[in-house]
Amino acid sequence: MADFGVYVHYPWCRSRCSYCDFAVAIAPLSEIPQARYRDAILDELCAGAAAFSGRTLVSIYFGGGTPSLWPAADLAAVIARVRETFAARGALEITLEANPTDCTAANLAGWRAAGITRLSIGAQSVDARELCTLGRDHRMGDGATAIAAAREAGFSSLSADFILGIPGPSAQARAEASIRAAIALFPEHLSIYELTVEPRTALARQIARGEVTTVAADALGDIYEHAHDQLSAAGYEHYEISSYARPGQRAVHNSLYWRGAEYLGLGVGAWSFLLDEGGGGQRWGNVRAAGRYLRGDRVAEREALSAADVAADGIWLGLRTAAGISVDLAAHDPDLIAWLEAENLARIDDHRILPTARGFLFADRVAARVLAGAGKADNRAVTQKG
Repeated sequence: MADFGVYVHYPWCRSRCSYCDFAVAIAPLSEIPQARYRDAILDELCAGAAAFSGRTLVSIYFGGGTPSLWPAADLAAVIARVRETFAARGALEITLEANPTDCTAANLAGWRAAGITRLSIGAQSVDARELCTLGRDHRMGDGATAIAAAREAGFSSLSADFILGIPGPSAQARAEASIRAAIALFPEHLSIYELTVEPRTALARQIARGEVTTVAADALGDIYEHAHDQLSAAGYEHYEISSYARPGQRAVHNSLYWRGAEYLGLGVGAWSFLLDEGGGGQRWGNVRAAGRYLRGDRVAEREALSAADVAADGIWLGLRTAAGISVDLAAHDPDLIAWLEAENLARIDDHRILPTARGFLFADRVAARVLAGAGKADNRAVTQKG
């Protein structure tokens, strides 16, 4: 039976970060319809489960938004129903994205009792000015405090997010400080993202008005490469563009996306992916408005995928990982292999196409070339955070 995962999107936040373009809604905690949303998720699970029968569940991931605002009892109800619905193999990886300020002793105990096995803590930076630029609702030191509290509560699988290339002076020095802090915390997993400025965000508007200045591409490349060197020297495996793990601690759920496995997405803005016997498949995404979702609206977009579409996606996703792809996967497009080598974006080793450091830096360019070679428009679906 093929492995698959379940992603559950919780859309509410206390405030919107300046760089955020995810499907989120802002509301005071007292106004969030927690139980209604839980029931809507369970209803969608019931409706969509049959399509994934015969698969083996390996992970559940609660993303957002800020799913650490959801009461532990609601998390527990969703986890229990997912486990009842699908056959699983061994211990499941069950991840909760958590804001540092939500990592109180009471919440941590509740999450463990609910069945959460892994926390992904959004530290983002250790610089007070950067946190302000990002519009985060936590402050310097909160990330480290959250990780220490999670350890004390008994969590043995922790991931932390950090963002590089945040606008402002001395970007290199600030990034180095964050990476040093990340290494000192020594979580099992680290997600190190380059800041992406999405056009509809507050940060994009600030840049357009000249209020903040983005980090130059060359400087951003230097920051990325230096972070890679620091993390590798500290014993972290760089196994995907933005993902580093201590040996044996790679993210199970995230890895499903990168190897083209199936997943069921539940909730506002969540995406699902299902293969068919002919090598093609389908991908669908939910509405991004919480009100519509609670009224019973579900799917907003649906795309039928040919076998060639799925194969092309497998190539560009695989080239995001240190393992790369088999040469055989790209044999239909020899010009692609020649281009990757000529541009120093990948190298051939033991019949595999492996991305170089430059290939990681220009992964979007690689993806666009792969899709163009397959005759596809570059309309990659946003697979939810993992």
